Amino acid sequence: MRSRDLSPYGGLASERAEPNFVTLGPPAPIMARMTEAPPPRDRFSSRFGLILAALGMAVGAGNIWRFPRIMAKFEDGGTFLLPWAIFLFTWSIPLLIVETTIGRKTRRGVIGSMGILMGKKNTWIGSFVALCTVAIMCYYSVVAGWCAIYVVESLRGQVAQMNHEQAGIYFSGLAQGPWAALGMVLAFGVSAFFVKRGLGRGVELANRILLPLLFLLLVMLLIVGLGQKGSGEGIAYMFRVNWSELASSSTPWLEGLTQSAWSTGAGWGLLLVLSVGSSSKGHGVGDAVITGVGNYCASILAAMATIPAVFALAPLAAPGQEIGTILSENGPGGTGMAMIWLPRLFAQVGAAGPWLSAAFFVALTFAATTSLIAMVELGTRSFMDMGMTRERGILACLLLGLVFGLPSALSLGFLANQDWAWGLGLIVSGAIFTLAVGMRGFDRFRREWITTEDGRPGIGAWFNLVLAVLIPLQFVILIGWWFYQTASAGWADKQWNPLEKFSIATCLLQWGLAFLALRLLNPRLSRNIP
Repeated sequence: MRSRDLSPYGGLASERAEPNFVTLGPPAPIMARMTEAPPPRDRFSSRFGLILAALGMAVGAGNIWRFPRIMAKFEDGGTFLLPWAIFLFTWSIPLLIVETTIGRKTRRGVIGSMGILMGKKNTWIGSFVALCTVAIMCYYSVVAGWCAIYVVESLRGQVAQMNHEQAGIYFSGLAQGPWAALGMVLAFGVSAFFVKRGLGRGVELANRILLPLLFLLLVMLLIVGLGQKGSGEGIAYMFRVNWSELASSSTPWLEGLTQSAWSTGAGWGLLLVLSVGSSSKGHGVGDAVITGVGNYCASILAAMATIPAVFALAPLAAPGQEIGTILSENGPGGTGMAMIWLPRLFAQVGAAGPWLSAAFFVALTFAATTSLIAMVELGTRSFMDMGMTRERGILACLLLGLVFGLPSALSLGFLANQDWAWGLGLIVSGAIFTLAVGMRGFDRFRREWITTEDGRPGIGAWFNLVLAVLIPLQFVILIGWWFYQTASAGWADKQWNPLEKFSIATCLLQWGLAFLALRLLNPRLSRNIP
Protein backbone atom coordinates (compact mmCIF):
# COMPACT_ATOMS: atom_id res chain seq x y z
CA MET A 1 0.00 0.00 0.00
CA ARG A 2 1.50 3.27 -1.08
CA SER A 3 1.18 6.47 0.88
CA ARG A 4 -1.51 8.91 -0.21
CA ASP A 5 -0.61 12.06 -0.62
CA LEU A 6 -6.97 17.75 -0.70
CA SER A 7 -24.91 28.99 -9.08
CA PRO A 8 -27.62 29.68 -7.00
CA TYR A 9 -30.79 27.77 -7.89
CA GLY A 10 -34.22 29.22 -7.74
CA GLY A 11 -36.80 27.99 -5.24
CA LEU A 12 -40.51 28.72 -4.98
CA ALA A 13 -41.92 30.45 -1.96
CA SER A 14 -44.61 27.78 -1.82
CA GLU A 15 -41.92 25.21 -1.01
CA ARG A 16 -41.90 26.48 2.55
CA ALA A 17 -45.19 24.69 3.10
CA GLU A 18 -43.81 21.29 2.08
CA PRO A 19 -43.24 18.63 4.76
CA ASN A 20 -39.74 17.57 5.70
CA PHE A 21 -38.20 15.22 3.17
CA VAL A 22 -36.16 13.32 5.77
CA THR A 23 -35.92 13.84 9.50
CA LEU A 24 -33.63 11.71 11.60
CA GLY A 25 -34.93 13.28 14.79
CA PRO A 26 -34.12 16.97 15.38
CA PRO A 27 -32.29 18.03 18.51
CA ALA A 28 -33.95 19.82 21.36
CA PRO A 29 -35.56 22.96 19.91
CA ILE A 30 -33.23 25.92 19.81
CA MET A 31 -35.00 28.18 17.35
CA ALA A 32 -38.33 27.63 15.64
CA ARG A 33 -36.80 29.03 12.50
CA MET A 34 -33.10 29.69 12.18
CA THR A 35 -32.47 33.39 11.66
CA GLU A 36 -29.12 34.57 10.44
CA ALA A 37 -26.95 36.11 13.12
CA PRO A 38 -25.63 39.58 12.27
CA PRO A 39 -22.17 39.79 10.65
CA PRO A 40 -19.40 40.13 13.25
CA ARG A 41 -17.16 43.16 13.47
CA ASP A 42 -14.25 41.04 12.30
CA ARG A 43 -15.29 40.20 8.76
CA PHE A 44 -14.12 40.24 5.18
CA SER A 45 -14.23 43.57 3.39
CA SER A 46 -16.36 42.21 0.56
CA ARG A 47 -17.65 39.06 -1.07
CA PHE A 48 -14.54 39.10 -3.26
CA GLY A 49 -12.34 38.98 -0.15
CA LEU A 50 -14.24 35.95 1.15
CA ILE A 51 -13.98 34.16 -2.19
CA LEU A 52 -10.24 34.83 -2.31
CA ALA A 53 -9.85 33.32 1.16
CA ALA A 54 -12.03 30.35 0.18
CA LEU A 55 -9.93 29.70 -2.93
CA GLY A 56 -6.74 30.05 -0.88
CA MET A 57 -8.14 27.47 1.53
CA ALA A 58 -9.04 25.01 -1.23
CA VAL A 59 -5.95 25.40 -3.42
CA GLY A 60 -3.18 23.67 -1.51
CA ALA A 61 -0.04 21.67 -2.03
CA GLY A 62 -2.07 18.60 -3.00
CA ASN A 63 -3.39 20.39 -6.09
CA ILE A 64 0.15 20.83 -7.35
CA TRP A 65 1.95 17.61 -6.47
CA ARG A 66 -0.76 15.00 -5.80
CA PHE A 67 -3.15 15.82 -8.63
CA PRO A 68 -0.72 15.24 -11.55
CA ARG A 69 0.56 12.07 -9.89
CA ILE A 70 -2.91 10.55 -9.58
CA MET A 71 -3.78 11.55 -13.14
CA ALA A 72 -0.65 9.74 -14.35
CA LYS A 73 -2.02 6.40 -13.10
CA PHE A 74 -4.11 6.30 -16.27
CA GLU A 75 -3.02 5.93 -19.88
CA ASP A 76 -5.06 9.02 -20.74
CA GLY A 77 -5.43 11.85 -18.25
CA GLY A 78 -8.98 12.70 -19.24
CA THR A 79 -10.06 9.29 -17.97
CA PHE A 80 -9.48 10.69 -14.49
CA LEU A 81 -10.54 14.29 -15.15
CA LEU A 82 -14.09 13.42 -16.16
CA PRO A 83 -15.09 11.44 -13.02
CA TRP A 84 -13.35 14.03 -10.90
CA ALA A 85 -15.52 16.76 -12.46
CA ILE A 86 -18.69 14.73 -11.87
CA PHE A 87 -17.94 14.14 -8.20
CA LEU A 88 -17.21 17.83 -7.78
CA PHE A 89 -20.97 18.32 -8.09
CA THR A 90 -22.14 15.26 -6.15
CA TRP A 91 -19.80 15.46 -3.14
CA SER A 92 -17.67 18.60 -2.90
CA ILE A 93 -19.97 21.46 -3.86
CA PRO A 94 -22.97 20.12 -1.87
CA LEU A 95 -20.83 19.88 1.28
CA LEU A 96 -19.38 23.34 0.62
CA ILE A 97 -22.94 24.67 0.35
CA VAL A 98 -23.77 23.12 3.71
CA GLU A 99 -20.63 24.60 5.27
CA THR A 100 -21.10 28.13 4.01
CA THR A 101 -24.77 28.07 5.01
CA ILE A 102 -23.99 26.99 8.57
CA GLY A 103 -21.18 29.54 8.94
CA ARG A 104 -23.37 32.42 7.71
CA LYS A 105 -26.36 31.48 9.85
CA THR A 106 -24.62 30.77 13.16
CA ARG A 107 -21.55 33.03 12.98
CA ARG A 108 -19.78 30.39 15.10
CA GLY A 109 -16.83 28.10 14.51
CA VAL A 110 -17.22 24.37 13.85
CA ILE A 111 -17.80 23.41 17.49
CA GLY A 112 -20.34 26.14 18.21
CA SER A 113 -22.24 25.80 14.95
CA MET A 114 -22.43 22.00 15.06
CA GLY A 115 -23.67 22.25 18.64
CA ILE A 116 -26.46 24.57 17.49
CA LEU A 117 -27.32 22.28 14.59
CA MET A 118 -27.12 18.93 16.42
CA GLY A 119 -28.03 19.98 19.97
CA LYS A 120 -25.79 20.59 22.98
CA LYS A 121 -25.63 16.94 24.01
CA ASN A 122 -24.36 15.97 20.54
CA THR A 123 -21.76 18.72 20.20
CA TRP A 124 -18.97 16.17 20.64
CA ILE A 125 -19.99 14.35 17.45
CA GLY A 126 -19.79 17.47 15.31
CA SER A 127 -16.57 18.50 17.04
CA PHE A 128 -14.82 15.58 15.35
CA VAL A 129 -14.75 17.73 12.21
CA ALA A 130 -12.65 20.36 13.98
CA LEU A 131 -10.39 17.79 15.64
CA CYS A 132 -9.75 16.03 12.31
CA THR A 133 -8.78 19.25 10.53
CA VAL A 134 -6.56 20.35 13.42
CA ALA A 135 -4.84 16.93 13.31
CA ILE A 136 -4.14 17.54 9.62
CA MET A 137 -2.92 21.05 10.42
CA CYS A 138 -0.26 19.56 12.72
CA TYR A 139 1.52 17.63 9.96
CA TYR A 140 0.53 19.92 7.08
CA SER A 141 2.66 22.62 8.70
CA VAL A 142 5.64 20.27 8.19
CA VAL A 143 4.77 19.96 4.49
CA ALA A 144 4.60 23.76 4.18
CA GLY A 145 8.05 23.89 5.75
CA TRP A 146 9.40 21.38 3.20
CA CYS A 147 8.21 23.61 0.37
CA ALA A 148 10.00 26.65 1.77
CA ILE A 149 13.22 24.66 2.35
CA TYR A 150 13.18 23.51 -1.27
CA VAL A 151 13.05 27.08 -2.54
CA VAL A 152 16.53 27.48 -1.07
CA GLU A 153 17.64 24.02 -2.21
CA SER A 154 16.54 24.80 -5.78
CA LEU A 155 18.55 28.01 -5.87
CA ARG A 156 21.57 26.09 -4.58
CA GLY A 157 21.09 23.56 -7.40
CA GLN A 158 21.63 20.67 -5.02
CA VAL A 159 18.82 18.32 -6.04
CA ALA A 160 19.23 18.90 -9.77
CA GLN A 161 22.73 17.44 -9.65
CA MET A 162 21.67 14.13 -8.10
CA ASN A 163 20.35 10.97 -9.63
CA HIS A 164 16.97 9.60 -8.63
CA GLU A 165 18.20 7.49 -5.71
CA GLN A 166 20.45 10.23 -4.32
CA ALA A 167 17.66 12.81 -4.56
CA GLY A 168 15.32 10.52 -2.62
CA ILE A 169 17.85 10.01 0.15
CA TYR A 170 18.58 13.75 0.24
CA PHE A 171 14.91 14.61 0.58
CA SER A 172 14.42 12.04 3.34
CA GLY A 173 17.28 13.67 5.25
CA LEU A 174 15.82 17.18 5.00
CA ALA A 175 12.20 16.14 5.55
CA GLN A 176 12.73 14.67 8.99
CA GLY A 177 14.88 16.24 11.68
CA PRO A 178 15.93 19.73 12.80
CA TRP A 179 15.39 21.44 9.43
CA ALA A 180 11.89 20.03 9.08
CA ALA A 181 11.09 21.13 12.64
CA LEU A 182 12.40 24.63 11.91
CA GLY A 183 10.31 24.79 8.73
CA MET A 184 7.24 23.74 10.70
CA VAL A 185 7.81 26.49 13.29
CA LEU A 186 8.25 29.13 10.57
CA ALA A 187 5.10 27.96 8.75
CA PHE A 188 3.10 28.21 11.96
CA GLY A 189 4.62 31.61 12.72
CA VAL A 190 3.62 33.10 9.35
CA SER A 191 0.11 31.65 9.61
CA ALA A 192 -0.37 32.90 13.18
CA PHE A 193 0.75 36.40 12.15
CA PHE A 194 -2.12 36.72 9.68
CA VAL A 195 -4.70 34.91 11.81
CA LYS A 196 -3.97 37.19 14.78
CA ARG A 197 -4.92 40.18 12.64
CA GLY A 198 -8.37 38.70 12.08
CA LEU A 199 -10.34 37.82 8.96
CA GLY A 200 -10.36 41.12 7.10
CA ARG A 201 -6.96 42.54 8.01
CA GLY A 202 -5.20 39.18 8.22
CA VAL A 203 -6.64 36.16 6.39
CA GLU A 204 -8.00 38.28 3.54
CA LEU A 205 -4.76 40.27 3.28
CA ALA A 206 -2.67 37.11 3.04
CA ASN A 207 -4.79 35.76 0.21
CA ARG A 208 -4.87 39.08 -1.63
CA ILE A 209 -1.06 38.89 -1.72
CA LEU A 210 -0.28 35.19 -2.02
CA LEU A 211 -3.07 33.87 -4.25
CA PRO A 212 -2.47 36.18 -7.25
CA LEU A 213 1.27 35.51 -6.97
CA LEU A 214 0.58 31.77 -6.89
CA PHE A 215 -1.44 31.89 -10.09
CA LEU A 216 1.09 34.21 -11.72
CA LEU A 217 3.91 31.74 -10.98
CA LEU A 218 1.86 28.81 -12.30
CA VAL A 219 1.11 30.72 -15.51
CA MET A 220 4.81 31.55 -15.90
CA LEU A 221 5.74 27.87 -15.46
CA LEU A 222 3.01 26.93 -17.93
CA ILE A 223 4.42 29.28 -20.56
CA VAL A 224 7.94 27.96 -20.05
CA GLY A 225 6.75 24.37 -20.21
CA LEU A 226 4.72 24.89 -23.36
CA GLY A 227 7.73 26.53 -24.98
CA GLN A 228 9.69 23.27 -24.79
CA LYS A 229 9.75 20.85 -27.69
CA GLY A 230 7.46 17.89 -27.05
CA SER A 231 5.22 19.64 -24.53
CA GLY A 232 2.22 19.33 -26.84
CA GLU A 233 2.17 15.60 -26.14
CA GLY A 234 1.61 16.39 -22.48
CA ILE A 235 -1.39 18.60 -23.22
CA ALA A 236 -2.86 15.96 -25.52
CA TYR A 237 -2.37 13.33 -22.81
CA MET A 238 -4.15 15.42 -20.17
CA PHE A 239 -7.41 15.80 -22.06
CA ARG A 240 -7.63 12.49 -23.90
CA VAL A 241 -10.29 10.12 -22.54
CA ASN A 242 -10.15 6.32 -22.66
CA TRP A 243 -13.87 5.61 -22.82
CA SER A 244 -13.46 1.84 -22.61
CA GLU A 245 -11.53 2.16 -19.33
CA LEU A 246 -14.22 4.45 -17.94
CA ALA A 247 -16.87 1.89 -18.84
CA SER A 248 -15.03 -1.20 -17.62
CA SER A 249 -13.03 -0.07 -14.56
CA SER A 250 -14.08 1.40 -11.23
CA THR A 251 -10.61 2.82 -10.53
CA PRO A 252 -10.93 6.17 -12.36
CA TRP A 253 -14.28 6.77 -10.67
CA LEU A 254 -12.98 5.96 -7.20
CA GLU A 255 -9.80 8.01 -7.69
CA GLY A 256 -11.90 10.90 -9.01
CA LEU A 257 -14.17 10.76 -5.97
CA THR A 258 -11.15 10.58 -3.65
CA GLN A 259 -9.44 13.58 -5.23
CA SER A 260 -12.65 15.60 -5.14
CA ALA A 261 -13.21 14.74 -1.48
CA TRP A 262 -9.71 15.77 -0.46
CA SER A 263 -8.71 18.63 -2.73
CA THR A 264 -11.60 21.10 -2.38
CA GLY A 265 -11.63 21.30 1.41
CA ALA A 266 -15.23 20.03 1.47
CA GLY A 267 -16.11 18.53 4.83
CA TRP A 268 -13.08 20.06 6.57
CA GLY A 269 -15.10 22.87 8.19
CA LEU A 270 -12.77 25.45 6.67
CA LEU A 271 -15.32 27.18 4.47
CA LEU A 272 -17.64 27.19 7.47
CA VAL A 273 -15.25 29.26 9.60
CA LEU A 274 -14.44 31.58 6.70
CA SER A 275 -18.15 32.15 6.02
CA VAL A 276 -18.52 33.39 9.60
CA GLY A 277 -16.89 36.58 8.34
CA SER A 278 -19.15 37.05 5.33
CA SER A 279 -20.23 40.69 5.07
CA SER A 280 -23.27 39.86 2.94
CA LYS A 281 -26.53 38.11 3.72
CA GLY A 282 -28.05 35.22 1.77
CA HIS A 283 -27.35 31.56 1.32
CA GLY A 284 -23.83 31.62 -0.15
CA VAL A 285 -24.55 28.87 -2.69
CA GLY A 286 -22.72 30.85 -5.34
CA ASP A 287 -19.65 31.17 -3.11
CA ALA A 288 -19.57 27.39 -2.65
CA VAL A 289 -19.83 26.79 -6.39
CA ILE A 290 -17.08 29.33 -7.14
CA THR A 291 -14.83 27.70 -4.53
CA GLY A 292 -15.31 24.21 -5.95
CA VAL A 293 -14.99 25.18 -9.60
CA GLY A 294 -12.08 27.53 -8.84
CA ASN A 295 -10.23 24.70 -7.13
CA TYR A 296 -10.87 22.49 -10.17
CA CYS A 297 -9.45 25.14 -12.51
CA ALA A 298 -6.43 25.67 -10.25
CA SER A 299 -5.69 21.94 -10.34
CA ILE A 300 -5.90 21.92 -14.13
CA LEU A 301 -3.56 24.92 -14.29
CA ALA A 302 -1.10 23.24 -11.92
CA ALA A 303 -1.14 20.08 -14.02
CA MET A 304 -0.58 22.09 -17.20
CA ALA A 305 2.37 23.81 -15.52
CA THR A 306 4.06 20.48 -14.76
CA ILE A 307 2.91 17.65 -17.03
CA PRO A 308 3.90 19.26 -20.40
CA ALA A 309 7.31 20.08 -18.88
CA VAL A 310 7.74 16.44 -17.87
CA PHE A 311 6.88 15.24 -21.37
CA ALA A 312 9.31 17.74 -22.89
CA LEU A 313 12.25 17.45 -20.48
CA ALA A 314 12.13 13.83 -19.27
CA PRO A 315 13.86 12.42 -22.37
CA LEU A 316 16.80 14.74 -21.61
CA ALA A 317 16.96 14.19 -17.84
CA ALA A 318 16.26 10.45 -17.81
CA PRO A 319 16.82 8.81 -21.22
CA GLY A 320 14.86 5.60 -21.49
CA GLN A 321 12.73 6.32 -18.41
CA GLU A 322 8.97 5.95 -18.92
CA ILE A 323 7.23 9.30 -18.62
CA GLY A 324 4.30 7.67 -16.84
CA THR A 325 6.69 6.31 -14.21
CA ILE A 326 8.10 9.77 -13.56
CA LEU A 327 4.65 11.36 -13.30
CA SER A 328 3.32 8.71 -10.95
CA GLU A 329 6.44 8.57 -8.75
CA ASN A 330 5.26 8.35 -5.14
CA GLY A 331 8.53 8.76 -3.28
CA PRO A 332 8.99 9.61 0.38
CA GLY A 333 6.06 11.52 1.81
CA GLY A 334 4.21 11.19 -1.50
CA THR A 335 6.38 13.91 -3.03
CA GLY A 336 8.41 11.92 -5.53
CA MET A 337 7.69 13.98 -8.63
CA ALA A 338 7.73 17.36 -6.88
CA MET A 339 10.82 17.04 -4.71
CA ILE A 340 12.87 14.54 -6.70
CA TRP A 341 12.06 14.74 -10.39
CA LEU A 342 11.07 18.34 -11.13
CA PRO A 343 14.34 19.98 -10.00
CA ARG A 344 16.21 17.57 -12.30
CA LEU A 345 13.85 18.29 -15.16
CA PHE A 346 14.13 22.07 -14.79
CA ALA A 347 17.92 21.71 -14.77
CA GLN A 348 17.66 20.77 -18.47
CA VAL A 349 16.54 24.31 -19.29
CA GLY A 350 20.05 25.62 -18.57
CA ALA A 351 21.02 28.57 -16.44
CA ALA A 352 17.37 29.42 -15.81
CA GLY A 353 16.71 25.95 -14.40
CA PRO A 354 17.38 26.70 -10.71
CA TRP A 355 15.23 29.82 -10.91
CA LEU A 356 12.37 27.91 -12.52
CA SER A 357 12.66 25.22 -9.88
CA ALA A 358 12.65 27.88 -7.15
CA ALA A 359 9.58 29.52 -8.73
CA PHE A 360 7.78 26.16 -8.64
CA PHE A 361 8.54 25.71 -4.94
CA VAL A 362 7.60 29.32 -4.16
CA ALA A 363 4.21 28.57 -5.76
CA LEU A 364 4.00 25.39 -3.71
CA THR A 365 4.88 27.34 -0.54
CA PHE A 366 2.20 29.95 -1.23
CA ALA A 367 -0.41 27.24 -1.87
CA ALA A 368 0.50 25.43 1.34
CA THR A 369 0.54 28.65 3.36
CA THR A 370 -2.90 29.88 2.30
CA SER A 371 -4.37 26.49 3.24
CA LEU A 372 -2.49 26.39 6.54
CA ILE A 373 -3.77 29.87 7.45
CA ALA A 374 -7.34 28.60 7.06
CA MET A 375 -6.57 25.60 9.27
CA VAL A 376 -5.07 27.79 11.99
CA GLU A 377 -8.14 30.04 11.76
CA LEU A 378 -10.36 26.97 12.26
CA GLY A 379 -8.35 25.83 15.28
CA THR A 380 -8.36 29.33 16.76
CA ARG A 381 -12.10 29.77 16.31
CA SER A 382 -12.70 26.37 17.90
CA PHE A 383 -11.05 27.66 21.07
CA MET A 384 -13.03 30.90 20.73
CA ASP A 385 -16.21 28.80 20.69
CA MET A 386 -15.16 27.55 24.13
CA GLY A 387 -14.88 31.10 25.47
CA MET A 388 -11.30 32.14 24.70
CA THR A 389 -10.29 35.43 23.12
CA ARG A 390 -8.74 35.32 19.66
CA GLU A 391 -5.28 35.95 21.11
CA ARG A 392 -5.54 33.09 23.60
CA GLY A 393 -7.15 30.89 21.00
CA ILE A 394 -4.19 31.39 18.65
CA LEU A 395 -1.72 30.55 21.41
CA ALA A 396 -3.64 27.40 22.31
CA CYS A 397 -3.87 26.38 18.65
CA LEU A 398 -0.15 26.96 18.07
CA LEU A 399 0.84 25.06 21.20
CA LEU A 400 -1.31 22.14 20.10
CA GLY A 401 0.12 22.28 16.58
CA LEU A 402 3.73 22.41 17.70
CA VAL A 403 3.40 19.59 20.24
CA PHE A 404 1.55 17.22 17.93
CA GLY A 405 3.32 18.36 14.76
CA LEU A 406 6.83 17.73 16.10
CA PRO A 407 6.65 13.91 15.73
CA SER A 408 5.76 14.37 12.04
CA ALA A 409 8.70 16.74 11.63
CA LEU A 410 11.05 14.17 13.11
CA SER A 411 9.73 11.07 11.34
CA LEU A 412 8.43 10.64 7.79
CA GLY A 413 6.87 7.38 8.87
CA PHE A 414 4.83 9.07 11.57
CA LEU A 415 3.75 11.82 9.14
CA ALA A 416 2.63 9.19 6.62
CA ASN A 417 0.59 7.46 9.33
CA GLN A 418 -1.12 10.71 10.29
CA ASP A 419 -1.83 11.53 6.66
CA TRP A 420 -3.39 8.08 6.25
CA ALA A 421 -5.52 8.14 9.41
CA TRP A 422 -6.73 11.74 9.28
CA GLY A 423 -6.94 11.96 5.49
CA LEU A 424 -9.51 9.18 5.66
CA GLY A 425 -10.96 10.92 8.70
CA LEU A 426 -11.98 13.77 6.40
CA ILE A 427 -14.38 11.42 4.66
CA VAL A 428 -15.93 10.72 8.07
CA SER A 429 -16.12 14.50 8.61
CA GLY A 430 -18.09 14.88 5.38
CA ALA A 431 -20.53 12.22 6.57
CA ILE A 432 -20.91 14.02 9.92
CA PHE A 433 -22.06 17.16 8.12
CA THR A 434 -24.87 15.21 6.45
CA LEU A 435 -25.72 13.58 9.79
CA ALA A 436 -25.93 17.02 11.41
CA VAL A 437 -28.24 18.32 8.68
CA GLY A 438 -30.31 15.13 8.88
CA MET A 439 -30.81 15.57 12.62
CA ARG A 440 -32.49 18.89 11.92
CA GLY A 441 -34.28 17.56 8.84
CA PHE A 442 -32.92 17.75 5.29
CA ASP A 443 -35.88 19.61 3.86
CA ARG A 444 -36.18 21.83 6.91
CA PHE A 445 -32.51 22.76 6.60
CA ARG A 446 -32.95 23.54 2.90
CA ARG A 447 -36.08 25.67 3.42
CA GLU A 448 -35.08 27.48 6.62
CA TRP A 449 -31.28 27.74 6.41
CA ILE A 450 -30.39 27.95 2.70
CA THR A 451 -32.48 31.04 2.12
CA THR A 452 -32.31 34.20 0.07
CA GLU A 453 -32.43 37.61 1.71
CA ASP A 454 -36.23 37.70 1.37
CA GLY A 455 -36.59 34.31 3.08
CA ARG A 456 -37.18 32.03 0.07
CA PRO A 457 -35.35 28.69 -0.28
CA GLY A 458 -32.14 29.27 -2.20
CA ILE A 459 -31.91 25.80 -3.73
CA GLY A 460 -34.34 23.24 -5.13
CA ALA A 461 -35.83 20.18 -3.44
CA TRP A 462 -33.44 17.91 -5.37
CA PHE A 463 -30.77 18.97 -2.87
CA ASN A 464 -32.51 16.78 -0.26
CA LEU A 465 -31.68 13.69 -2.31
CA VAL A 466 -28.05 14.72 -2.64
CA LEU A 467 -27.62 15.07 1.13
CA ALA A 468 -29.81 12.16 2.19
CA VAL A 469 -28.72 9.58 -0.40
CA LEU A 470 -25.80 10.52 -2.64
CA ILE A 471 -23.29 11.72 -0.05
CA PRO A 472 -23.89 8.85 2.42
CA LEU A 473 -23.60 6.37 -0.46
CA GLN A 474 -20.34 7.93 -1.63
CA PHE A 475 -19.05 7.87 1.96
CA VAL A 476 -19.67 4.13 2.28
CA ILE A 477 -18.09 3.40 -1.12
CA LEU A 478 -15.05 5.57 -0.49
CA ILE A 479 -14.27 4.29 3.01
CA GLY A 480 -14.91 0.72 1.88
CA TRP A 481 -12.62 1.09 -1.13
CA TRP A 482 -9.72 2.49 0.83
CA PHE A 483 -10.02 -0.15 3.53
CA TYR A 484 -10.27 -2.85 0.87
CA GLN A 485 -7.19 -1.49 -0.88
CA THR A 486 -5.06 -1.53 2.21
CA ALA A 487 -6.36 -4.96 3.30
CA SER A 488 -5.45 -6.47 -0.08
CA ALA A 489 -2.05 -4.80 -0.39
CA GLY A 490 -0.09 -7.96 0.45
CA TRP A 491 0.00 -7.66 4.24
CA ALA A 492 -3.63 -8.21 5.21
CA ASP A 493 -2.51 -10.11 8.31
CA LYS A 494 -1.28 -6.80 9.75
CA GLN A 495 -4.50 -4.86 9.25
CA TRP A 496 -5.58 -5.23 12.87
CA ASN A 497 -2.26 -4.08 14.27
CA PRO A 498 -2.78 -0.43 15.32
CA LEU A 499 0.98 0.16 15.20
CA GLU A 500 1.14 -0.56 11.46
CA LYS A 501 1.53 2.63 9.45
CA PHE A 502 -1.24 1.97 6.92
CA SER A 503 -3.58 -0.37 8.75
CA ILE A 504 -7.32 -0.26 9.25
CA ALA A 505 -6.73 -0.67 12.99
CA THR A 506 -4.65 2.51 13.28
CA CYS A 507 -7.53 4.52 11.76
CA LEU A 508 -10.18 2.97 13.99
CA LEU A 509 -8.03 3.38 17.10
CA GLN A 510 -7.19 7.03 16.48
CA TRP A 511 -10.76 7.91 15.51
CA GLY A 512 -12.11 6.02 18.52
CA LEU A 513 -9.79 7.82 20.93
CA ALA A 514 -10.77 11.14 19.34
CA PHE A 515 -14.48 10.49 19.78
CA LEU A 516 -13.95 9.27 23.35
CA ALA A 517 -11.98 12.40 24.30
CA LEU A 518 -14.60 14.65 22.69
CA ARG A 519 -17.42 12.80 24.48
CA LEU A 520 -15.71 13.35 27.83
CA LEU A 521 -15.14 17.03 26.99
CA ASN A 522 -18.70 17.62 25.79
CA PRO A 523 -19.71 19.74 28.83
CA ARG A 524 -16.83 22.12 28.10
CA LEU A 525 -17.39 22.04 24.34
CA SER A 526 -21.10 22.89 24.63
CA ARG A 527 -20.87 25.35 27.51
CA ASN A 528 -21.43 28.45 25.36
CA ILE A 529 -24.13 26.98 23.11
CA PRO A 530 -27.66 28.35 23.71
